[in-house]
Amino acid sequence: MGIFTDKMIITYSFYGLAFFTMFIVIASQVRKDSSFILAKPLWFLSLFGLFQALAEWSKVAKLLHIYGIALLDIFTLHVLDVLTIGISAAFLFLFGIHLIIASRGKFFQLKYLPLLIAILWFAKFIVLDLIIFPTDNLRLWNAESIAWSRYLLVLPGSILVSIGLILQLPILKRLHLKSAYYHCLGAAVTFIAYGFFSGLITFPVDFWPGTVLNSVTFVKQTGISVQHIRAVLGLLMVYTIIRTINIFNVEQHRRLEEAEKLSVLMKERKRFSIDLHDGVIQSIYAAGLCIETIQNTLKHGDLEKADQQLEAVKKRLNTALNELRSYIVDLDKETEGSLQHLLTNLIHEFRSISMINIDLIDETKEVLYLQQAQENNVFHIVQEALFNVIKHAKASKVKIILEEGTGNKITIRIIDNGIGYDPKEYLKNGLSNRKGLTNMHYRTERLGGSLTVNTQKGKGTEVILQFKKGS
Repeated sequence: MGIFTDKMIITYSFYGLAFFTMFIVIASQVRKDSSFILAKPLWFLSLFGLFQALAEWSKVAKLLHIYGIALLDIFTLHVLDVLTIGISAAFLFLFGIHLIIASRGKFFQLKYLPLLIAILWFAKFIVLDLIIFPTDNLRLWNAESIAWSRYLLVLPGSILVSIGLILQLPILKRLHLKSAYYHCLGAAVTFIAYGFFSGLITFPVDFWPGTVLNSVTFVKQTGISVQHIRAVLGLLMVYTIIRTINIFNVEQHRRLEEAEKLSVLMKERKRFSIDLHDGVIQSIYAAGLCIETIQNTLKHGDLEKADQQLEAVKKRLNTALNELRSYIVDLDKETEGSLQHLLTNLIHEFRSISMINIDLIDETKEVLYLQQAQENNVFHIVQEALFNVIKHAKASKVKIILEEGTGNKITIRIIDNGIGYDPKEYLKNGLSNRKGLTNMHYRTERLGGSLTVNTQKGKGTEVILQFKKGS
């Protein structure tokens, strides 16, 4: 008995330490500004780790009673054991349900389900069985209350966490985050196993399935203690989750790279501006001086010389025009092809520089082609809208919906699930005069269309561009 107790003290101690490590690491890695879906509900998992660690250490304290080491009285330790397991299980369930809601963008009505179940469990086993009608058998109460917390909270919570993690795999694969992909998959498998060994296998109780599947029958069938398996799964859980959330460091690194790219782009544009001044503008100025000279030549009646000078001016202006064309191509890239092709190219470009999931939903019946001027304006309006999402919205998803109505009317909707903003505050602070939004309205006027921004704080933003094809 002494050797078994010693082993269990060590097992529970390391098991608790593993979960406490998970709490510390996740708490230090939580990023409110991250575009990864996993970041938003991650604090639930952090609290699961904290309370699960306390639950394991309360078991250590109970075992120490056998050696006469009383850190707290046995009644208090039994209550702490039950409460910490119930609370940790509730946070695990909350993490799973919120991760799925954030990933799928639906089932919002279920987000309070874990809290409801946890409250019912608390009312039955703490309020009724412990306070109003105090139990005579503390050990039986401990076993039954923990068993029900495992069945009602740990089992469904673990399954939902596993599903939620599997939903992150396509994003990680698209971003070529191979290490994070496999560790996330490993974490999903680990949580399924944890759901079985922690959610279904309990101490022996007088109701099904605890009468058949419990820690005693498991040892008899396998010769292995379920507590040891849970400890191994706890270590695997901590390792795979910590390795998975390393994506936040990758995201930060990519943002720094993007900042460097933008810095290089601004320097390059400044160089183009200098080149324009020193090249094209100077050539045109020189051509102007030549024309003045030609005027004087014509006054003196020297037509042959004036013709030679005009030819020189013509060559100079053609050279300047060619230079100007090359600058325009570099500075103002045009997208050849259909409107669908233009939007697809933009999406690919922004996917490569951000972690945001951007999808094109084409609800038109045919391929749409625009005039070059229209195409250019649409390109820059949508581009600016997507830049605003990256810079300000803190969104994880963007939908670009393309529609064609009657009379060649085209509608482009850019919808994000970001933080949105209060339009009144926006106007009050003078933010509506920002260059990006001003340029979007200016280009919309050139399209002969309309630009509408619908937003609410905490509800995301929808930008609606409407114009007539060929107008």
